[in-house]
Amino acid sequence: MSDNNTLTDTNDSAKKSAPKPKKSKAKPISVGIALVMALVAFAVMGTFLSYMFSSGGSGEVSADISIEQSFAESSLAPEKSEAEVKETMADANVGDAVRYGSYEQDGNGGEAELIEWIVLEKNETELLLISRYCIDVLPYNTTEAGVEFAESSLYKWLNGDFLGNAFTEDERAFIKSEITVPSAEQAKKYYEYDSWRATSATVYARSKGIKESGGNCLWWLSDKGEIANSASYVYYNGGIYTHGYAVDYALVGVRPVISVSLNAENEAE
Repeated sequence: MSDNNTLTDTNDSAKKSAPKPKKSKAKPISVGIALVMALVAFAVMGTFLSYMFSSGGSGEVSADISIEQSFAESSLAPEKSEAEVKETMADANVGDAVRYGSYEQDGNGGEAELIEWIVLEKNETELLLISRYCIDVLPYNTTEAGVEFAESSLYKWLNGDFLGNAFTEDERAFIKSEITVPSAEQAKKYYEYDSWRATSATVYARSKGIKESGGNCLWWLSDKGEIANSASYVYYNGGIYTHGYAVDYALVGVRPVISVSLNAENEAE
């Protein structure tokens, strides 16, 4: 009986004296490290979103990073040489500038200034020209409707008020075709790099509220946009945006394209 009690007492003593395993405590991550990790995650997300989306500058977000535009292009495109203004069209070659017609540009409301044009093509009889700057700001179409360029209010303005106001009767006689704005295909054909399409606006166009960023402006192309009731345009950095802006948006610039006979200067003399 005494032996059994002794065994029981020994077991109880062993239980009481056996060391208990220590519970490991997780070390808390310092507040500084957690903050750094959160900032890194936020920066990565911001970079991704800025890549995926661009803002048209009017508050809306457009998922239209142009298919034509390369994000690495800025390091690849050679610097666009400054167009030299030639005194005569006969002396001008592709990439040079010439003057023809006149239009309000300095915004003072006085005598209209000579329009500078960049030569896109030249053959034995005529020059294809685009205005060097955005010379005015207009909607593609005054009503919100998906129209072809030839049916747009912009086309009617170019071949009505602009043609009548910017050129004399003699000058109009040597304009070989209807006045247009470039198509997306032409913009790619004549300007190999996005940055070469970027241009600024005249003081007059700026006074009318043209959309600008970094000294460059938006300008219309002749193509309908991929979104309903929109038209394609060139972005501030020269990228071609085919999703388009609403046709009745009134703050996009205009760069007219004209074809002029080389005989214009001979007849003027």
